Amino acid sequence: MAKLSHLLELINILEYKKFSTASELANMLDVDKKTIYRYMESLNMANIPVRAKKGRYGGFYIGDEYYMKQPALTDGEVQALLLSSQVLSKENGFIYSDELKKAVSRIVNSSLNTQKELKNIKETLDFQVSNIGTFEDLEGRISKVNYAIQNNLSIKISYFSMSKNGQTTRTIDPYSLIFRKGFWYLVGFCHLREEIRIFKILRIKTIRVTEGTFKRPKSFSIKEYMKNSWNIFRGEDTEVKILFKREAASFIKETQWHENQQIEELPNGDIIFTVYVNGTAEIKSWAMGFSDKAKVLEPKSLKEEIKKEIKALNLIYSE
Repeated sequence: MAKLSHLLELINILEYKKFSTASELANMLDVDKKTIYRYMESLNMANIPVRAKKGRYGGFYIGDEYYMKQPALTDGEVQALLLSSQVLSKENGFIYSDELKKAVSRIVNSSLNTQKELKNIKETLDFQVSNIGTFEDLEGRISKVNYAIQNNLSIKISYFSMSKNGQTTRTIDPYSLIFRKGFWYLVGFCHLREEIRIFKILRIKTIRVTEGTFKRPKSFSIKEYMKNSWNIFRGEDTEVKILFKREAASFIKETQWHENQQIEELPNGDIIFTVYVNGTAEIKSWAMGFSDKAKVLEPKSLKEEIKKEIKALNLIYSE
């Protein structure tokens, strides 16, 4: 699947940016140059005219006679694109909002035959961005954090802690901003806890950039730090094994849920899904979402947690 997505991305890059070198393409796709050359061979075998121009300003390009057929989107897919351009707005902290709206407009307009079709689809949307939650001054908070990161300046924040159900004042050395599942998070060294922590931007009530400077450790990599997280939160590295019944097996197999996942297929159609994660709270919720189609096999501690939650739910619904 990764190769197919890379090939499609290569076509898009070469259609809109002529004369891209192997090194440039390798950096864009995060692969080595040998892989790029293999991709070019695959494209040529598929009768896509990829050519190369030698010289200082040369590189790979696609012949002018080639073009990709415009996508034929369903009404549901068009609705999803239109909604995404509303949700991922500047008000919600998405800094590429204008670029996204332009891209969505191009895709949608090229997929529909008339403006009347677009009008009809827009009128069927039943979605209010204002109902998602409050995003007051979110862009301002993100801008301050970005400024502090770029200038290696510590920040002082007033942060609402869910575990303590109250606010704490902390000094943070901000390392990175990440966007996961609709929310912005700050990763940085917390002076209060004396360790790297993750903070949800929406829970930062006030933020002030200080004059104090810091030096981010050379060994720190946000990719490595988040590598084994199921989504955003961290904990102890744990091997988790989940048995999925055959009714859910196809759905599980068609998606890459985590980079280190392994799937063992059983004779009866069931599968065993194995993954190493940093903390089990998020994967517990994910597994429980499959109801009786999933059963945690390991670790034992996670099984016991789920049993307790099921007992608590039984008490609630038995009344």
